[in-house]
Amino acid sequence: MSAENPFARDYIRRTERIKALSTFDQFLAGIHRAFAPIPGGQGTDLEPLYEEFKRIAGRGGGPESPPPPEALAELDAKLDAAAAQLRAAEMRLSPSLTRRYFERVRPSDERIPFYLLRFYLSQPETDEDLLDKVDYLSTVAAAGNANPVAAPARSRDEIYELFERLLSDSAWPRIDGEAAPEIARAFDDLAAQISAAKGFDELAGEGRIESLRTLKRQVSRGLAHPAILTAAALCNLKAREVFRQLYEKEERVLRDVVRRIDELEKRFPTNEFEESAKVRRFRESRRELDRQVAEGSVRWRQLVEVHQAATDALRMLGGVEPGARAADEAVADGGVALEGADDPFWRPCLRRILSAVEAGDAVRSVEGWRALAECKLDAWEADAARRAIARRSLTKPDRVVLFAAALRVKAESETEATRKCGGGVPADLLREARTTLAHASELDRAFAGFAIATHGAEVAQDIRRWTRTRLRLLHATSALWLALDGC
Repeated sequence: MSAENPFARDYIRRTERIKALSTFDQFLAGIHRAFAPIPGGQGTDLEPLYEEFKRIAGRGGGPESPPPPEALAELDAKLDAAAAQLRAAEMRLSPSLTRRYFERVRPSDERIPFYLLRFYLSQPETDEDLLDKVDYLSTVAAAGNANPVAAPARSRDEIYELFERLLSDSAWPRIDGEAAPEIARAFDDLAAQISAAKGFDELAGEGRIESLRTLKRQVSRGLAHPAILTAAALCNLKAREVFRQLYEKEERVLRDVVRRIDELEKRFPTNEFEESAKVRRFRESRRELDRQVAEGSVRWRQLVEVHQAATDALRMLGGVEPGARAADEAVADGGVALEGADDPFWRPCLRRILSAVEAGDAVRSVEGWRALAECKLDAWEADAARRAIARRSLTKPDRVVLFAAALRVKAESETEATRKCGGGVPADLLREARTTLAHASELDRAFAGFAIATHGAEVAQDIRRWTRTRLRLLHATSALWLALDGC
């Protein structure tokens, strides 16, 4: 067909519409196969419509003899009826089902989310569910795949170009062109705030996830502007990345909490407590979280609920462990007897890991477990800290291991802070970091002395543990040195 034929543009538009309808019909069939029995439509036979369209198009011999308008109008009416039938079937499916389908099936053809979006954006009437589906599918299209843990495969410019093509025939009115850059910038600013979150309490407690949802609702059909839709999709991708990282961290903590609750229940049957409902609440909230994980639809509110329920159950079951001592007391009265323990440098350094171990063991809250998890202590390092808190006798290797673990945690924290500073490191941070590196050399010499002084199969396990702690310290301080050298 000649490019000069005035029918060419309409031909392409109708061809794309039929592709969108066909893709959507196959998508609904796929959902019914994957999640049957789910009420829905019986499918739409679009092949006869496509054949009819080709026959009508073939009757247009050129600019002087376009296809009969009556035939095109009749075909458009049939396509409208097919779209209405698909939309009626689709309205019974929840947005979460769309998400579950993509995350289970993970179709490799990137045209699928494109044509599904084309179908949705051709609908003149919208509702909240439709907006949620457009929001999710635009994120999949922007990422270039449906894998929730995969990194985006497209650049911002590529995503913009994709959405510009997609929105060329949208039934949604575009927002004022002058307002679009400001709205897109609002999404970009929110993405930066989400990226800076260090925990779910910060991500959820400060309302960043809720702010994203609110902003998308406020712009509503403004999502039909390619700049806005691009910024919203990129913000979604950043939120997805941060959420996944924080969830993996939270899940490790929750596994330890579940194990601790199980241990405490064995010692104190919950039927002895009037507040045993707190344990049941935790179990129920945890099961609901597991269900959401299985469906691929974890919600931050459910994580907050599990967090609070776990804290209540731990407090009810455990209280404060008998014989446990405050970490500050342990440092203050020589509980970690080692030359230099009262030094202004070592005191806060030791307090951090002793407090984390004590908080985790005292089952006061999930925060305690999280603090302990952040220190990433090996079992023998945590045991040395427990003996120090309880004022038990520590061997010299145990004391060096304890100090090395404390210094490693400090070095890792300073490395992260240095990288955030960019080119200008504050003088106090630079001074502290250099002191950390100096103390690392002292501890490394102590570890080397242990390796020389000990031998035999009976100490092989100890040597392996000392070597691991030593190498982890060297790795942390090397990273700190490189971070400082790069500034």
